[in-house]
Amino acid sequence: MEMTDEKNKKEWTTVPILPCVSIVETLSFWEMLGFEITYKQTRPYQYGVVARGGSELHFGRVRGMEAVNYEYSGCLVMVPDAGKVYQEFRARFKEKLGKVPHSGIPRISRMKPGTTRFTLTDVSGNSIIFVDGRETDKDQETWEKADNKDQSPLQKSIAMAIRFRDYKEDEQAAAKTLDVALRKAENEDKTDIAEAWILQLDLATFMDEPDLAQECRTRLKELGLTAEQLKSLFQKYDVEG
Repeated sequence: MEMTDEKNKKEWTTVPILPCVSIVETLSFWEMLGFEITYKQTRPYQYGVVARGGSELHFGRVRGMEAVNYEYSGCLVMVPDAGKVYQEFRARFKEKLGKVPHSGIPRISRMKPGTTRFTLTDVSGNSIIFVDGRETDKDQETWEKADNKDQSPLQKSIAMAIRFRDYKEDEQAAAKTLDVALRKAENEDKTDIAEAWILQLDLATFMDEPDLAQECRTRLKELGLTAEQLKSLFQKYDVEG
């Protein structure tokens, strides 16, 4: 006689419900990103579901909720290739909104080389983190690089700036870290100095600081590296020259 393990038998199903300001607006937003609306209810209460890739996101309206002040809820979505999903979402934002929003609501965080996840904040302020299921340890390696003592001071500062930029979304702290390090970088390797200026250029462009961006370009030219060397470094950090 076959015995059933009652303790491990699955009878209950957990379905987290994310809050939203408007179910119509929320479902339309996720539909724009390629999700399918599988359920929509506006009366007697607002509730909806979107699905893609075998995963579902459930939403329920919260009366009196303001998206600008509500950025506490969210969840993880494991995907086969986070980079591919990120590029698709960027393209959809650009097509529908005319830009890729990295601030405000909605927004999408920047996904830079060496990272395996990005955060999408929807129209209600929910933060959905899309994670590459193939390389779950890669982000930890990038994060921990800033703690590696077998680096020069500038190399350590570059790793710390990347930590601030990519994992804490604190571009100001990243730029300040590089600024302090570059002032003391006279005896550092030229390639490392170039990498620091390229990262600083990326930050200056993102923060809309044209004077700093121009200084970065000038400093890079003064280093005397070849065009091929600079091209390789710009590609390494996915920064436009």
